Amino acid sequence: MRSAPRVYWLTEEYPPETGGTGVIAARLCEGLAARGIETRVITRQTRPARAREEWLNGVHVRRIQPAGRMKGVGWRAVPAMLGYLARLSALLGKEARRYDIVVVSSMKVIPLAAVPACRLLGKVCVVRLESPFELVEPITAESRGAMGLAAGRWVSRVLGALQRAVLTRAHCIVAISCDLESRLRRARCSAARIVRIPNATDLSRFKPATREEKGDLRRRLGIPADRTIVLYAGRLSRAKGVLMLIEGWRELSGRFPDLHLLLVGGGKGSWDDCEEEARRLVHAHRLTERVSFAGQSDRVHEYMQCADVYVCPSDYEGFSLAIAEALACALPVVVTAVGAAPEIIEPGVSGFLFPPKDRQAMVEALAACLGERARWPEISRRARESAEPFDLARVADRYAALCRELALARAAAAPPAAPRGRLQGSSSGTRARR
Repeated sequence: MRSAPRVYWLTEEYPPETGGTGVIAARLCEGLAARGIETRVITRQTRPARAREEWLNGVHVRRIQPAGRMKGVGWRAVPAMLGYLARLSALLGKEARRYDIVVVSSMKVIPLAAVPACRLLGKVCVVRLESPFELVEPITAESRGAMGLAAGRWVSRVLGALQRAVLTRAHCIVAISCDLESRLRRARCSAARIVRIPNATDLSRFKPATREEKGDLRRRLGIPADRTIVLYAGRLSRAKGVLMLIEGWRELSGRFPDLHLLLVGGGKGSWDDCEEEARRLVHAHRLTERVSFAGQSDRVHEYMQCADVYVCPSDYEGFSLAIAEALACALPVVVTAVGAAPEIIEPGVSGFLFPPKDRQAMVEALAACLGERARWPEISRRARESAEPFDLARVADRYAALCRELALARAAAAPPAAPRGRLQGSSSGTRARR
């Protein structure tokens, strides 16, 4: 057995795409490469097209067809996805001597090729779940609608059954939250194969700003210096609760005259894109002086550093990178109690929680936060502390250890069950010790 395992990381998103799946895949792949584990990425071609092969920050990235967006196109996606799975299977077979472990980001379609191929070739396959939505709805409502409701429901049931079947055959499943771990167990995945490792946040980039730094950032970014800035950063989509947030802003603006909502991000043409509708709603409610759209940005950390409060009214999450990044910037956060949020946020101590899809509960949670301004320094301190278990270096260390242990187990011809104990200890994403 060689000194370090070689990893093929399979993902449908990778930079320069800015989705959460791609961002976290890049962070972890670069972290593995920095720890001496040869890591190669296989991803789908982007649109507009990028180089078929290139090196990005020490990681070899290869892009294969099909290109571009596949959500919401109905039956037209089927041959493209079948061809994609065939290409992945052929590639894994042809290059079997070049890798020891395959890591799959998300449970969409890639595991349908990767898990059987690894079983056949005697390789280790790790599936990393990104969201509970992957277990609940195998294909989007838009895609089901494009196929026809009855046919769409049938395809969704079949795909879901296939996904669950291959998932139970993966050598290891990484759950990024307690919620996902519980869902996996209910899906009859062996507890011995589940490892809980949280998403990673770059604490050296996402960090608190001093009062002077915050003032300088606001001037540079054109943000009002005399307003209380409540920030949302992420996709402008219905599932993220953006329209509900704007609806609730009318009441909040009346109660807190200095309040200003800053929306960072775009719809990106996703199936539930609501950017244009959000802009119309702001105008219809005469909130143009109280709400700003910053658009898509690669400077999210600067927007967070100059904000006062972070809000995320999402309907569902796995482990929200934006929430972890806001905590790392020492922002009081007001977010829905979904995904990992209840694990990492202590209500009234490091943030504020409210039920999803409940506009009035969101308004009252924001009002409660804004009413605690005197306690913001303490809340900010506790917020930053709660982000420490998600430090990129710490999480990358755990993935490197996981890969080494799984490779050793395979080399010893032992069933490669997920390591227990150390890998599922206090840094697994549960609330930081106070």
